[in-house]
Amino acid sequence: MSEVSSWGIIGPGHVGGEITRQINQEHVAERLGLEMSPRFVMRSSGIYYPDSENAAHQRLEEIDDFPDVTFLAMPTTDDGAIAHGYLEEILSRGKLAVTAEKGALANYFEELKETSDDFNRLGYNASVGGGTHMIEAGKQYTQDKSNVTQIHLALNGTLSAIFSQVGPLQGSGNSLGQAVTLATKLDYAEPGAESPYKVIKAEAEGDIPKKTSIFFNSLGLGEEVLDWKDLKFELDDEEIAQAVEEAKARRFIVSIYSTSDKLVAPGAKYPEGDIIGGFDYQHEDWQIVGGFRNVNRNPLFSNLADASGPLAGFVIGLGPNETDGIYSLTGPGAGVSPTANAMIDDYVVRKQR
Repeated sequence: MSEVSSWGIIGPGHVGGEITRQINQEHVAERLGLEMSPRFVMRSSGIYYPDSENAAHQRLEEIDDFPDVTFLAMPTTDDGAIAHGYLEEILSRGKLAVTAEKGALANYFEELKETSDDFNRLGYNASVGGGTHMIEAGKQYTQDKSNVTQIHLALNGTLSAIFSQVGPLQGSGNSLGQAVTLATKLDYAEPGAESPYKVIKAEAEGDIPKKTSIFFNSLGLGEEVLDWKDLKFELDDEEIAQAVEEAKARRFIVSIYSTSDKLVAPGAKYPEGDIIGGFDYQHEDWQIVGGFRNVNRNPLFSNLADASGPLAGFVIGLGPNETDGIYSLTGPGAGVSPTANAMIDDYVVRKQR
């Protein structure tokens, strides 16, 4: 790439707009080695060039001169086919791509890994954990996969924000309606849900299985990739009502347990009981469990339950019965600025490779 790189953006919504706002500042553009203005902006109505009022193209394939890097900040869809097509087009041109969209990574992980030269040309940290960089951090602790006993994940910052508002561990909380309204106003929630229960269902059912599979596959925990569809589940209104009623003791936590006899003490019971909704799936040597968990059932859950706001993060135990240590990471898992910053960081890392 040239010393000053060109860039484009797909999906100039809240996150895409924040990326553009930051790079449009001269000192930021200079620091990143990017041009201040995007070469193109792709909206639902077409592809626009700078200062153009009318769409120049309708399809990405029609662009002759692709920029050095394209930021894909479009909303997530279940099958990820549209985002996958965009990423394949960018990568096939030999360019860099950075995405926060989850559907493509959840459905086409192996294909994107191959096309992007083992993700050297595709940054996707923001697709799991917002601004936490939890995928890259998790890789550092799981180099020796046979030494991992248990991993616990808070993957959805929106649910963390809602439940820490309704049921803070200390003091009194807000109503579910107030908590969901605030989460929506702060752009934590995915667009489209119309009521508090629908927001919870959309985040739990639609978001968490995808993020679980992306995280698991990124760390290379299995010989075969984990298909997010094997984790699909449905929450009913009674389950949501119970979780909300018990919000002080409930957080949506995903756990990945080793089933190796060499790591787990005789008589140890995993998963812990008292789970509302979610999934329980065996994949090779791992038991993968998710749901509204009682945070008092495992002392390792406390690191994921203590913080307020749009928390995301992990707790990883290493060695037989965690004798090699317990390691944790938390940070903002939802929000416009953390997600945009994680995407920009992904570009910086891949530009240097």
